[in-house]
Amino acid sequence: MGNVIKFKPKDNVLRELECSIDKESTKKMLAFKYFNNDFNALTIFLSKHKTSEAQHINYIEPKRQLEFSF
Repeated sequence: MGNVIKFKPKDNVLRELECSIDKESTKKMLAFKYFNNDFNALTIFLSKHKTSEAQHINYIEPKRQLEFSF
């Protein structure tokens, strides 16, 4: 039990943002959840704590579904 890690709220904010796929909706949710719906406070917080936006992957929708004839 000595190796239990206790997360601070800032760790949760950064972790949730980095794990999300839709960054804009996640930022709105985090502003509501941790910053009393103050989006500007979240923006200031994120500018102080450098986040990695480069890890965001753009998923490409397939143009059509492949069908196999049997």
